[in-house]
Amino acid sequence: MTKTRKIILIFTIAVTSIVWGCKSGGGASSSNASSSTTANKNQTPAVAQTNSNSSSGSATEQTTKPSEPAQLIGTYQAREIQEKGGVITLMSKIKTLISFSADGTFARASRAEGKTYHTDSGLFRIEPPDKLVLTIQVSKKEIQKPPVVKTHTYSLSPDGDQLKLTNDKGSTAIFQRVGKPKQS
Repeated sequence: MTKTRKIILIFTIAVTSIVWGCKSGGGASSSNASSSTTANKNQTPAVAQTNSNSSSGSATEQTTKPSEPAQLIGTYQAREIQEKGGVITLMSKIKTLISFSADGTFARASRAEGKTYHTDSGLFRIEPPDKLVLTIQVSKKEIQKPPVVKTHTYSLSPDGDQLKLTNDKGSTAIFQRVGKPKQS
């Protein structure tokens, strides 16, 4: 088996696992906290505070979380496309799922009539205030050399359940979150 076929096989298994995991109520999660804070600047780390106890001289650590904005983590399904001229297309026959993981990776798959016709995956990052940058490393089962970089204007609802992506032509895709990552 060639190296390219092995990579394609691994990618296919990974995308299938993400899609099936999300359908069964699971989601993508990461146990590597150090990579999640460096790879995805979308997240706000917990703030550690040290309080001194004057009677015993020992320090007690308490972790407090500030109120955090919604995070772009989970699996989203495209629901509609709004064109610049006001035309709205409902996504009924084509199903596009995109999963964002805490480690800064994403995977996307589009299906029509039960067949997958497009997949891609790679890295994502947020550039404040409203830019989502996708670095596509694998597309249609082929490694992209160099990776393809796509920037979208994005907005996320306060609860994180609705994602809007606007491309450079002015079309806006509206996604609904269909799977959340497991909380540890």
